[in-house]
Amino acid sequence: MAKKQPTIDEQLRRLEEIRLILESGDRPIEQLVQLYEVGIELAKSIREKLQAIRQRIVTLGEQIGADRSTADEG
Repeated sequence: MAKKQPTIDEQLRRLEEIRLILESGDRPIEQLVQLYEVGIELAKSIREKLQAIRQRIVTLGEQIGADRSTADEG
């Protein structure tokens, strides 16, 4: 069974947890570096998902605009 992809909200919560841990600085440096790397990957994934959502919204807006233009002509 395929692993369920976390939602943007779940990823943002995890990123916030990582930020708090990194700011506290009370972990070994190796662990902090690993968490930083995880945070960078989360941020990249979130950015990609948001870009895909934005593109969907733009496409829907264009479709609605085209539908309105067609309706206005009829």
